[in-house]
Amino acid sequence: MTLDFLQREPTAADRENWRAELAAIPAATSHDGRVVLFVFRIGGERFGIEPTYIELATPLPTIHSMPHRGTALAGVVNVRGAVTLCFSLTEILGSAPGPGTAQPMLLVLTHGAWRVACRVDAAEGVAEFTTAGLLPVPATLHATGRAHVTGTFAADPDIHWLSATSLFDAFDRAAR
Repeated sequence: MTLDFLQREPTAADRENWRAELAAIPAATSHDGRVVLFVFRIGGERFGIEPTYIELATPLPTIHSMPHRGTALAGVVNVRGAVTLCFSLTEILGSAPGPGTAQPMLLVLTHGAWRVACRVDAAEGVAEFTTAGLLPVPATLHATGRAHVTGTFAADPDIHWLSATSLFDAFDRAAR
């Protein structure tokens, strides 16, 4: 996986390559023990979620704040003409804010009837792992984040595999 685009703004070709990669990905976990994740960074931590939950990765648009909301609900964004709730994964996962990036990204996630947006510091693309390499959730990960992580894959830095079900339950609680 080449990460040179982290030092520059993603081009239209980058986004088209990501779309092609996501379209070609098999089911998240196949019978041979492979796990495919879309990897992104929040602060100093890297997380991954099955690409079947990713609808779109795009440069961050304006997030419009909403009155009387909790800290996990960042506001709303316009995603292709649809007003979409935008959540703070930093708050939901308890991640420490990291250094700002020149080009933060917006991930649009879908699950059942839910369609939500989340700001991430960087989208790194697709990575494949084997379930044999799945490690327990490290104690160094914030307790709030551990509740949403299935396990960790050793990388530099490690990649925490997010449970989509747990994450969307957190979105549901934060939206109330």
